[in-house]
Amino acid sequence: MNAANENARRQPGVTFETAREGTRSAHDTAPPRIGIDALLARLERVKQTASGWRADCANGHKTHGTLSITQANSGAILLHCFSGCTVADVLGGLGLTMADIQPQRLRDESPEARRQARERFRLASVSAAAGVIAREADLVLIAAADTAQGIPLTEADLGRLAEGVERLQAAREVLA
Repeated sequence: MNAANENARRQPGVTFETAREGTRSAHDTAPPRIGIDALLARLERVKQTASGWRADCANGHKTHGTLSITQANSGAILLHCFSGCTVADVLGGLGLTMADIQPQRLRDESPEARRQARERFRLASVSAAAGVIAREADLVLIAAADTAQGIPLTEADLGRLAEGVERLQAAREVLA
């Protein structure tokens, strides 16, 4: 989307152009979202793996191949930076937002469908919280082993442990 179209989308009553659907009102749904191929084209050193792709994180740190990219069955693009960058930071480096990598939402308004959606969300939250707990427990284990061996923790280590505590507290809230 060009700059004029982006500005038009934010101004009530203004129209903008999309490649697929012609001219639309600024009050319509957002323009079509970015696809996996277009996202991969914006990244550097992309390599295909068994479960998706690996690439350099767009957030600009020095390590290579830290960004994992997968496309879910729903069409959503899933990103994880193993250097600790948030998805928002990675997307910001590409000039994108979360809305750009998520499929358009289709809703079934029946009470049963809403109940099932809440349950799927709860299960996904529990799974994500368990993953956070596992990663942060590994961090604590490494710090404890270093301390037991008489290796002092650096300021950066202590800062990362404090961040780990915050993540564990957030995971606890999800599980409560």
